[in-house]
Amino acid sequence: MQIQHYLIMLFDTISLELFSHTDSWKENGDVLLHDRFFMLRDFKFARKDFLESNQPYRLQEGRIVIVKRGSARYSFNLEEFQFEAGDVVVFMADTLIEKQGHSEDFEVDAISFDFKSSSLPDLGEGLFSLHLNEHSRLVVSRYIDLMWDMAHEQPFPEDNLHLLLNSLLLYINSQPGHISSIRPVGHRDDMLKRFITLVSQHATHARNIPFYADKLCLAPHYLSALVKEISGKTVMQWINQVAVKEIKVWLAYSDETAAQIAYRLNFPSPSSLTKFFKREVGMTPSEYRSARKQIHHTTSTTSPS
Repeated sequence: MQIQHYLIMLFDTISLELFSHTDSWKENGDVLLHDRFFMLRDFKFARKDFLESNQPYRLQEGRIVIVKRGSARYSFNLEEFQFEAGDVVVFMADTLIEKQGHSEDFEVDAISFDFKSSSLPDLGEGLFSLHLNEHSRLVVSRYIDLMWDMAHEQPFPEDNLHLLLNSLLLYINSQPGHISSIRPVGHRDDMLKRFITLVSQHATHARNIPFYADKLCLAPHYLSALVKEISGKTVMQWINQVAVKEIKVWLAYSDETAAQIAYRLNFPSPSSLTKFFKREVGMTPSEYRSARKQIHHTTSTTSPS
């Protein structure tokens, strides 16, 4: 069983949460699981603390999330987004997500997707969101109802679900009001967004300024000044932020030692990883892992209010 969980973790840590604690999450709403595919219906976050604040999660599958009630703030690949009732949110695979907060009535429908096909629409990388008008909201709701009913059939109708998913993504992408980011779109902001995207992709193995300056065709000193001026953070603060989040993911969702994590994330030695993590987080990796397990044990044994 440990091996099976480890393999799921390599794909998607939220899927791991759902597959490992299915009965617990069903207290929040309707849950359908099939291999790595899942759907959530009328999922109420206030019933149980589904995702821990300040605990990053690595998603290897895409998501479609329809916000039905309330509001929430999440960071995706270091950028913070606010979502309100009526929003549909689509984000692609390989995303770092971290909860910042949500209202007590926050409720969603959600679908994961990891189907391998070139026929899926090219929606780019990262995240986009759209506030649906009344008609579009009704159309999307009908898609979700049909996919939910179909996903319960035996044998599992993967091809049909793939076609419906493809159609739904095309429909969402065709709607007016499509936005790719809450940031202003200008040349300098676009450069910062490209930098943040690169950091979220490469900070586990490249933690130096020249690497990112070269990718963006900028002089290292210019990149440093630009990032600091626009974001208020240095280049290394952005890079270290991703590195810390990745270490937290591996500490929370694997049994790997500090030495193994150090090798995986391209630290020169286990002691260098421990020193880095202690400096950034205020505790050693082993202390963080122990604290995380204690929190998880407490929340899993406490009845929802």
